Amino acid sequence: MDGFETTNATLVDLHTHTTASDGSLTPDELVAKAASLGIRVLGITDHDTTDGVAAALAAATRWQITVVPGVEISTLAGREELHLLGYFIDPENADLQEALARSRRARRERAKKMVDRLGKLGLPVAWERVLALAGDASSIGRPHVASALLEAGYVGSWDEAFDLWIGRGCPAYVERYKLSPEEAIELVLRSGGLPVLAHPFTYSPHGEKRSSLDLQHWLPRLRRAGLAGIEVYYPNYPRRAIRRLLDWAVRFRLLPTGGSDFHGDGAHNGLGSVVVPWAVWQGLLQRHL
Repeated sequence: MDGFETTNATLVDLHTHTTASDGSLTPDELVAKAASLGIRVLGITDHDTTDGVAAALAAATRWQITVVPGVEISTLAGREELHLLGYFIDPENADLQEALARSRRARRERAKKMVDRLGKLGLPVAWERVLALAGDASSIGRPHVASALLEAGYVGSWDEAFDLWIGRGCPAYVERYKLSPEEAIELVLRSGGLPVLAHPFTYSPHGEKRSSLDLQHWLPRLRRAGLAGIEVYYPNYPRRAIRRLLDWAVRFRLLPTGGSDFHGDGAHNGLGSVVVPWAVWQGLLQRHL
């Protein structure tokens, strides 16, 4: 895997979000910002929606960068949540859009139930304010509830909102309908895309591991279903985590991908802040072609 230890890393960011889901920049603004930073390849991967893809592709022509049409799909198996990224998907695929619409309805219903629970817990936030903070987003979810909590002064950060109130196992957490990982992989494949397992580990900005998927269990199962890649380069990953994920990628013949998971300038993850080697993009493109 020495070919992946190359320069030009800041030219690629394959994991970003726009105002179509829970990002703070419109697709046009995100593409313009990426171009200003020297990013040449940008993945648009909003949660459970492709509504930002068309505008991003149009802006990419103006700014002369490559936009990869994508999506991030939340899935659930038992009590374990996995996120699947789909790259080079066809946004017009009817089966994909039907499933994404169902997921968005579930996101909205879950967010409303969380707001109700927060009120009973003594942290009242107005549902109308959550909707206002979501703006034109077609996918409303927990980040918008977190923004309402932050604005109301109940928490000091998004992380605190999730850690104390709306994260899994917290007092205001509500489960919602999700596709199974196999269903999400099939949808991505049927829409012409490449399915990739997103952020199998999460680390705090201080390098503390917060969560980790059991890859020994999941990768054989997901590979049989058609998984094509695994996100290796991600915010706060120490070198040992990257090396471990590269080993898993080799073992299961998976494409390594990566990105910042950028949501906005107020979040921890800066656009283009994660080292993603150019060879990663070349490998992804070659597999697609």
